[in-house]
Order: sequence, then C-alpha cells, then structure tokens
Amino acid sequence: MSSSLNHPCEQQAIWVNGIRDAQVPGDDPGLLFGLTVFETLRTYGGVPFRLDAHLERLEASARAMHFSLPDRGSLRAEFLQVSQGDVSLRYTVTGGGARILQRIPIKAGTACRPMRVAQMSWVNPVSLPGAVKHGCRAAWLLAAQAAGVDEVLLVDPAGQILEANRSNVFAVDHGVLITPPLDGRQLAGVTREALMEAARRAEIPVEERPLSVESAFQEFYLASTLKELSPVVEMDGQTLTGGGPVGATLHRAFRALVAEECGPLA
Repeated sequence: MSSSLNHPCEQQAIWVNGIRDAQVPGDDPGLLFGLTVFETLRTYGGVPFRLDAHLERLEASARAMHFSLPDRGSLRAEFLQVSQGDVSLRYTVTGGGARILQRIPIKAGTACRPMRVAQMSWVNPVSLPGAVKHGCRAAWLLAAQAAGVDEVLLVDPAGQILEANRSNVFAVDHGVLITPPLDGRQLAGVTREALMEAARRAEIPVEERPLSVESAFQEFYLASTLKELSPVVEMDGQTLTGGGPVGATLHRAFRALVAEECGPLA
C-alpha cells in the first residue's frame, strides 16, 4: 500500500487506489452509470467505530454488485492509516475497480442536528435491494431537494416507513423504542445496531416492528454514522416534537458505548 496515505487530517483528502489526489478514468462505469458501492464510517479520537461491521457490510454490497475488493486485512489497513482525530471516512468502489477513500473532518454540531423530512413512496428495484449500499441515489436526493428537507422517508405502498434515504429510523411510543424490522428492503445500519444495544443496556424497551406513517409516537429520530441520533422536528411541513427523554437517555447510553470501544470522547 502506498505510503502516501500517511497525512495529517487537518483538511479533506482523497485517495484513489491508495494514491493521494489520483484520478478516476472518465470511462469508469461508476461515473457513467452510477455503478458504485460505498461505506461511510467515523472515527472518535482517531479510532474507527465498529470498523469490522462496516467492512462486512461493504463486502456484502460488493458481492451483490459483483465487484472485487481487496482482502479484509488490506481494507483495514487503508482505513487505519488515515484515522486521525474525528473524521468521516467514505470508501467507494466503482464498477471500473477504482477504490476512492475520502477523509473529511467532522464539523461541530453534525451529531444530533434537528432534521426535517418528507415522505416519498418507494419500492426497491429487484436489482438493487435496500440491503445494498449502492451509489444510485439521485431520485432520493432530488426528492429531498424538491421538498426542501434534509432527507426523505421511504414509505412502501402499505404506508410503512422503511428508512430514510441516509438513515435508519426510530420512534418512541409510551417509552418503547421502535424501529422497522430488517426484511431486506432497508440498510442494516451499524449505528442502528449499536443504538439498540445501548437501549438494552439502558433498560429501554426495544421493539422491531412495522412503523406506519399514521402511527402515533412521542419522539422520532433519524440514526446514522454521522448524525448518531438526530430528532425529526418537521415532517411534510408539520412540526413534530422531535426529541424527548427516551432519546436523551438513549444517546447518553450510545456515547458511553462508543467511549468503551474507542476511548474517552472529547
């Protein structure tokens, strides 16, 4: 692996196939047709949170798209060589075989930021199931832009919330934490799993069950690597209460879990 990966993290940096500031060929199918898979994780004090879980999911996405990846040890080494400070690391693999590693310092206030969402009717294409973290996201991004919101909630024909376009979802109803079950139509979020583990530690009841857009709930959240647990304060232009006491307890438990695995948090 190129030693050019060894750089301080004071600014954003990009490596292609281990070479800093290298370029992706213009005829790469990832550019021409959106044939990419990717994974985003973050570091806390230079330690990647649940790196192996992210790598496992990247490998599963690559298998589904028939892409080749380096072995697990080489992937780990690529991440660890650029894991300094608190940064976001996005690893993209293209249909042409390019490996793009982006390192971006995390801005203050990224986690737990209030979110605005809108509903979007959605059925996953058979060729791209929701469990695959692929790069074909134009429809979702354009829908969010048109609605003037941060993310869209993907809602199936039965009115069940699957996930948001960049997040898993959690609701709180009478003290119970609820999240839609993984049935192949959603991404198996690493943060989703960690939050459920933290909830059990905090003795918060957790249920994986369908969540209708018509459901009554007292708290509603989006969850992902960078936003951790962010309250939804607006849905389809209607104000929501967003966060609440259960979410506050859950987030403290999550941060305690992160500190156990990554060391004391700043």
